[in-house]
Amino acid sequence: MNIDTNWHSWNEELLLGHFKTDKARGLSSKESARRYAKNGPNKIWKVKKASAGHFAVQTLLDLSTILLLVFAVIAAIFEKSTEIFAIFGVVALGAALRVLAYIRTQRIFEEKARGVIPRVRVIRSGEVKILSAEKLVTGDIVFLETGDTVPADLRILSSSELLVYENRITENKVVVFKNADVISEDADEETPIEKRENMLFAGSTVVSGEARAVVVATGKNTLAATKFGTLLIPSGEKIKVCAKLSRWCRTLSLIMIGVVALVTVLGALLKTSSAVELFLSTLALAVASMSEFFTVLGYIVIAVSVKKADSEECGRAKIKDAASVEVMNDVDTIVIESADMLKAGDITLNSYYLYDRIVNVDEHIDGYSPAELLKLCYLTTGSLPQGSLSSGLMLSERKSASVDYECIHRVFDEYFKKAWESKAVENTVLVGHEPAGSADSGGLDTVLVCNAGNFEAVASGPLEIILSCCTGIRKNGRVLPITREDLASITREAEKLRRRGISTVGVARRDSPYSNMNRVSALQMCMTFEGFIALSDRVHGDALDVIRKCREGTTRIVCFSEGSDEDRAFLGLVGILEEKDRYISLEEAMTSDKIELAPGQFAVIETGYADSARRRREFLRKLKEGGACVSYISKDPSDMWAMKEASVSFAVPEAARIKKTIPQAIRSAAHVVITPAKNGGGVFESFRALEFAKSSMLNLRRAAEYLIAAQAARLLYTAVSAFAPLNVADPVHLLIWGLILDFAVVALIAYRDPPWNMITIDKSRRRLPKSLPEFAYPLTVGAIWSVLLLAAPVILTVLSSFGITALTKEAASNMVFVSALLSIPVVGCELMTNSSLFKKSKRRSASLPLSFAAAFLLSLLFAFSKGVSSFLGTEALSLAYYAISFIPAVVAVSAFEIKKAAEASKREKTARQE
Repeated sequence: MNIDTNWHSWNEELLLGHFKTDKARGLSSKESARRYAKNGPNKIWKVKKASAGHFAVQTLLDLSTILLLVFAVIAAIFEKSTEIFAIFGVVALGAALRVLAYIRTQRIFEEKARGVIPRVRVIRSGEVKILSAEKLVTGDIVFLETGDTVPADLRILSSSELLVYENRITENKVVVFKNADVISEDADEETPIEKRENMLFAGSTVVSGEARAVVVATGKNTLAATKFGTLLIPSGEKIKVCAKLSRWCRTLSLIMIGVVALVTVLGALLKTSSAVELFLSTLALAVASMSEFFTVLGYIVIAVSVKKADSEECGRAKIKDAASVEVMNDVDTIVIESADMLKAGDITLNSYYLYDRIVNVDEHIDGYSPAELLKLCYLTTGSLPQGSLSSGLMLSERKSASVDYECIHRVFDEYFKKAWESKAVENTVLVGHEPAGSADSGGLDTVLVCNAGNFEAVASGPLEIILSCCTGIRKNGRVLPITREDLASITREAEKLRRRGISTVGVARRDSPYSNMNRVSALQMCMTFEGFIALSDRVHGDALDVIRKCREGTTRIVCFSEGSDEDRAFLGLVGILEEKDRYISLEEAMTSDKIELAPGQFAVIETGYADSARRRREFLRKLKEGGACVSYISKDPSDMWAMKEASVSFAVPEAARIKKTIPQAIRSAAHVVITPAKNGGGVFESFRALEFAKSSMLNLRRAAEYLIAAQAARLLYTAVSAFAPLNVADPVHLLIWGLILDFAVVALIAYRDPPWNMITIDKSRRRLPKSLPEFAYPLTVGAIWSVLLLAAPVILTVLSSFGITALTKEAASNMVFVSALLSIPVVGCELMTNSSLFKKSKRRSASLPLSFAAAFLLSLLFAFSKGVSSFLGTEALSLAYYAISFIPAVVAVSAFEIKKAAEASKREKTARQE
């Protein structure tokens, strides 16, 4: 018998004896440490790491680096320039910065990818611990439940309704049933691996049920390692958008090289300037395209969005795979598992029924107050068998079918704090308590209280059950027999509230002849109906904000519903479900081939109670067939198949499960794990994580537009230098402009926070430009920019020809460069945000004023520092010329502000007309 593979034929006693472990207490901590030191970690999963050396070689061999070196050599040979050393320094520094940035971003991606490695509950020395799968050793006793990834090869010791998906690991292509039964086999015939129903293999997934199992193989001895070596977990080395960036930038660089080559040839033919000087200028222009710098910037932007998502604002959102950021950018439909995820977890007092009439809580009527009813409800929801209220009430863990009684305490505290700033419940002593979940309670929370020496029974619960216990009703201080008309009136009022999504809690009481709760059924007979309080669920404020933002844009929100009437009433009451929204019945959803929704629409899809998980998965598929890119937010990690059906899935485990263990379904099926920072089901946090992902793509688009504008400006700048008598194109200026200033501006754009409503920005604005019309706007901005930069020196040169002023070539070149320094932030800010630069905004980045301040200081340095001026080969500017250099920046910012004001006025006019 081969003990390495035939564990399925061993009984429990032999297994535990062989591994010297205990089913109840597991291995001792000392023994597990010894085995770990001897056999090493359970390395089945491996994060694929990026190669820094490979990227460094790519960096040195990319087009911009080669052109820069060619530029330096030509400048040294023909111009006898010593700038070759400075250029080689720029090459080395640029390559080093790119490699360091790449390594840093890859480490962020790898750290996130390591979160995919399963964690498992292990019992050691009788204590349950949560450990990484890598810490497991043979003989460990582990616990598995729905959604867990099997962390090693295991032999099942006990199980309950265990279904496992082990595709790729074994030949089983469908879900298989597993149990702890010993499999007997003949000596000559071995049971195939796929038929070993008492074995679990590393890498498979628990679909449902739970199990206790012993680890029989780890690391290279597991079946998965034998077949695949290791199970690779991708990090961020191959992100599609970054590969697109590389191709996109290389194409633009080649176009720029072709254009400047044409300019060089035409300039040489026209003999407007030195061929070598013109060639160096145009070559510098091509080098300044920053192609590979921009590719690295793509990695930085993605990494920044991943880090930002893991913040308090997003409830510590863990993005499992950096590559999913690009998919998150395309999401246009947010699907919520249930209406409960939109609720704040609190209940507010809506109205109450007292003295034969229903009263809104905001009404102030003499003689009417919910205080007594609230006090009685509050008393019944305690769980101490005896003692004084002053010793503190423990909340019951039971939840009623009609209302969460735990919320009664919050309603009571809030109401009394608001009304009298007091939460006293007099000197009532709680003698006994029978919770509604007990066998003798009859479905009602019942307490026996002693007040001023008198015993009294008080019951609260669902209104229909309370009414069935009552023979009397209190009306204006008098107890009268309850009539059919009374019952009909109370039921009618409660039904009106129920249709609005408001729950009712009835209250009744009677004098008690007993001093204990032994005869609770007798105490619940012949009670007096005191009235009912009406409680409504609160929607989470942040969830409402999410829905409002989605309505302003094109993003749709879908909410699944099992209890259609109650959910529909709740959503209508709180103002979420409007007339233009859709309610899709179960019949309509089942019979439709696909589900299509209008932009910005809210929809409720009914799933029913039976087999709702399967229907959620089916309806997600139909939404995708309707053309939607779907994100699915679920608080039940066992809903893993629906998660896998969605384009992007968010798992929001309950707080109790987070403390216990985060189910492995989150790591195997969900793209993002949300730990809500606030109450509200994680909808807001999921939305913010989506916003950061979309914002990263928007920032890349804005950075691309800026580079297009900058290249267009340089192109016209060089063309003027080639064909006009005024030569202001200095090669070193172009290099500094392209390799330093642009990189700084683009970095500012990359780190921008998302706008207030990221959702309203059209999807086409969150991807790289493709068609010619998309290039029109940045090309126009670049053309205007170049005209502004050249206008002042051209005018001054014309004036100097009439003897009005004198302007040398060096002074004109320096003046253009200073103008560029001052106007670059203006153009960059225009392309990074649509809001006014002078209007306060909660989304304005602190980088905006910093960029303007830095540009001003740099302009002073280049205009008046002889050391810097001599390095540039130019003369220091006079104060008058420096003042004139502000003209392009002032004109640019004025034009942009006028444009924004006109657009705002147009939007306001359109809104008034609608």
